[in-house]
Amino acid sequence: MALPYPDDHIGRRHVDFGVQQPAFYMLMYGTVQPGRRPPAADESHALLVALLRRTAEVGRLRVPVAGATRIIHAATTGVTLTLIGEEPSQRDLTTSARLRDTVIASVTTDPPVSSGSDLASHALALDAALETAPADGPGAAGVAVPLRATETALLCEWLQLLGG
Repeated sequence: MALPYPDDHIGRRHVDFGVQQPAFYMLMYGTVQPGRRPPAADESHALLVALLRRTAEVGRLRVPVAGATRIIHAATTGVTLTLIGEEPSQRDLTTSARLRDTVIASVTTDPPVSSGSDLASHALALDAALETAPADGPGAAGVAVPLRATETALLCEWLQLLGG
């Protein structure tokens, strides 16, 4: 089974799209107003959140999903806008690869060596699983969350604190 993990391919596709379609990319990311994003940028954001949620569910995320999303989005759009602003002959795409490697390393963990030893990644994995688990019926794992909404919110807050 392939691990859902933010990899080189995803970030490279984002940057390549921006460099190849600078006018459209600028409409998506260069004209953002507080509280408003173009629909295409919302779709891209939703895909990143889904990927990071799956990464957290398998215990590979070092920070909560929302924080990892913010960090990766800021780095990816920042490097893409920087490259768009450079003359094509001056663009150094290794900048993007180095930044991507640094960012991914900062928000993800290595695969666990043994089970049960990394409290932070387990807490974040449970937090991610609770985000998608139904409160009123069996979820994908066949288990419903037996907590009220306020209890679930408190548990999620504690899990994010444990996750760092």
